[in-house]
Amino acid sequence: MTDESNQVTKNVQQDGVDSSFLNLQFFIKTFLLNWQWILLSVFICLAIAVLYIRYTPAVYQITAKILVKEDDNKMRTTNKIQAAANLGFVTNSDGFDNELEVLRSVSVAEGVVRDLKLYVNYEAEGRITDRAIYKDNPVIVDLDPIHLDTLNKKIYLEVTKNDYIYNVEGKYFKADGKTYDEFRASGKLPMSILTKGGVISITQNKATKYRWIDGRSVKVNIYNPARVAEAYAKNMDVSALSKTTTIANLVHNDIIPERGIDYLNQVAVVYNRLANIDKNEIAVRTEEFINQRLEKIKSELGNTDGAIESYKRNNNMADLQTTASQVVLNTDATEKEITEMGKQLLLMESVKEYVDVNSGRYQALPSNVGLTDPAATALIAQYNTIVLERNRLLGSASELSPTVMTLTAQLDDLMSSLRQALSQSIKDMRIQRDVLQRSYNKYSSQLSRSPEQERFLTDIGRQQEVTSSLYIMLLQKREENSISLAATADKGKLIDKPLFVGKVKPRGSIVMLIAFFLGFAIPFGILILREKLRFRIEGHEDVAKLTKRPIIADVAVANESAKTKGEIVVRENKNDQMEEIFRGLRTNLQFLMKEKQNVIMFTSTVSGEGKTFVAANLAVSFALLGKKVLLVGLDIRRPRLAALFELDSDEDLGISTLLTREELSLQDIKSQIVPSGVNKNLDILKAGPIPPNPAELVSRQSLDTIFGYLREEYDYVIVDTAPVGLVSDTLQIGRVTDITVAVCRADYTEKSAFVELDGMADNGKLPNMCVVINGIDMSKRKYGYAYGYGRYGKYGRYGKYGRYNSHYGPSAGYGYHSYGYSSYRNSHYSNPNDDTIKL
Repeated sequence: MTDESNQVTKNVQQDGVDSSFLNLQFFIKTFLLNWQWILLSVFICLAIAVLYIRYTPAVYQITAKILVKEDDNKMRTTNKIQAAANLGFVTNSDGFDNELEVLRSVSVAEGVVRDLKLYVNYEAEGRITDRAIYKDNPVIVDLDPIHLDTLNKKIYLEVTKNDYIYNVEGKYFKADGKTYDEFRASGKLPMSILTKGGVISITQNKATKYRWIDGRSVKVNIYNPARVAEAYAKNMDVSALSKTTTIANLVHNDIIPERGIDYLNQVAVVYNRLANIDKNEIAVRTEEFINQRLEKIKSELGNTDGAIESYKRNNNMADLQTTASQVVLNTDATEKEITEMGKQLLLMESVKEYVDVNSGRYQALPSNVGLTDPAATALIAQYNTIVLERNRLLGSASELSPTVMTLTAQLDDLMSSLRQALSQSIKDMRIQRDVLQRSYNKYSSQLSRSPEQERFLTDIGRQQEVTSSLYIMLLQKREENSISLAATADKGKLIDKPLFVGKVKPRGSIVMLIAFFLGFAIPFGILILREKLRFRIEGHEDVAKLTKRPIIADVAVANESAKTKGEIVVRENKNDQMEEIFRGLRTNLQFLMKEKQNVIMFTSTVSGEGKTFVAANLAVSFALLGKKVLLVGLDIRRPRLAALFELDSDEDLGISTLLTREELSLQDIKSQIVPSGVNKNLDILKAGPIPPNPAELVSRQSLDTIFGYLREEYDYVIVDTAPVGLVSDTLQIGRVTDITVAVCRADYTEKSAFVELDGMADNGKLPNMCVVINGIDMSKRKYGYAYGYGRYGKYGRYGKYGRYNSHYGPSAGYGYHSYGYSSYRNSHYSNPNDDTIKL
């Protein structure tokens, strides 16, 4: 029967082979057994999602596009040519990336926050949640500028209206954010409240359509503008529309769409304002320089005119005669050169004086003032360009930034070079002026015969001419600079007005989908966690995963009405559930046992798992076949067979009495055997008196002698032994048995017990071990969809034995899982030629 036994074992463990099927089966079974709770969880999660969508402030997205204009076309063209040479295409990433950083900088955001007064938030009190309001706030609240910039934490106010009287209650939070000072005020608007946080002004918003509701207030929060600007800067995304354009795409999220649109519009305004300030810095510095020089030159012209007037008055002079034509021509030509040289020298000295005074300030230098020296003019232009770039970077970086420090070093080098160039130019001009002056003196010697008055007036007239020409030139430059200052164009232009894209969160469909998923995931997670944390077996599937030994029966819990005598539930000529369970157990054991094997040992890991009950009812089932069966009580530490069969108490009868004898005969053994009183084919060999040394007693040779006689006298010998996990008696008894049935109990036996059982079976201490699961309550849904009425209910009267009787206790009750009446009948009787039981 080896092939048949292997087939039984293969079919018994077939449920644990397909893990993917088991996983799918687990989820389907879990849903079918707990569908009410799962649907309740889904309903609760969906309800929470609906409430979340209803009361969570919606966030909307607003977008805008702004065109950033290039200032230096030459530099841009050079950069594009270089980029094309290096990469094969034209880009504008050099300066445009800096502009993107400026757009997303905190300085721009702070300008917008201050312009729109976004540092004050208004909320209208609602029934459940408060509603943010913008432009429709009934009152306008502000804080004095001095305390506004030094505000550490927020100032909170609640404003209520009673007729024409406004009541204000507020809190000024200190630096720790926990403690605060309270203040109250009442009166008509406008109102000023003096607090430790500053002077709060409250005025009425005449453009509002807000309607006051009795008992509800308007809540106001005042924050530091710099902190609010940081939040707005982080909330706005700025990116390039493409690599070949200078168009920036602005994306801003806000809970109030109108506020978001106003914010993006004001971003363009503030950006242009800051850009124009940087762009006009040179013009402003130039205008300051020209005005200073005009005041000084005006004073010099007044002194010269006064000297001429005084000289002529003192010398009674009305007009001067001209000298000889040739001398005059030479003198005039030289004089013009000296005049121009003096003007340039004066301008050069003035510029050098301005450079020396403003050294180290890193400010723009005056340019376009009439200097003809190309080196100085080029150095001033280069210096101003780097100053503008450095000031622009300081808007979003510190002076210790590597980029800023590099520009600062370049400015220092340029300033040194500029000073050297100016000094050298002044030295060269003075040399040229001296040369011209010597030439002029030569021509003047020819006029030695001219009156002294003429020479004096000529010198004064030349000085007056130089000063006058310089004064006129500076006036002209001032007008040109004013025109340049007035004609400054905006750097950025909104090419698309801010557009309202739509709501970005919460997304109703996604939230509902997540809630629906969580509605299933939470109960399944709890059930899976419960499954992982459970340390006791619950049914067939647990045991199949824990042991490789065949599971030959699942014994269900039966009520008292199924019992006849004691705890015997197997009855003659009955086809109820319990009879079918033990018929299946009996049949499986017959297939597992080989020829001439008839001794079956029952054991368990701990006491209370029902091994005595299963052994007794199996013995009755074998006796109903007409076989001669003996039930031996070798649990001599805690014997229960006499109580189970309600036999007379006779302490002298039992196997322990036989084990103490050295010599035994068949008659001695028969004298200790008593009829069961349940079936004529079933006899009982009780445990007998409890010995002081059970382990040594079952180790004696007399046990082998006794079972040698019993094998010959009985068709089946069923042995009830002590729990193998508690004592070693059973391991000694295993030598005289053919097959071991390990009984475990649902909701009682620990999972770790099977490690010990498999180890003993592998070492040959428990011969041919198989497993019986006892105590399965068919009425409990946790044992699986295949248990309970889903399997047995269709047989009508069988279902009534699935109910649990708490009075009977945990040791009773029986049933089977995959080899019950239905499978046994269909597989065994429908095909007489097939001997295999498909379990």
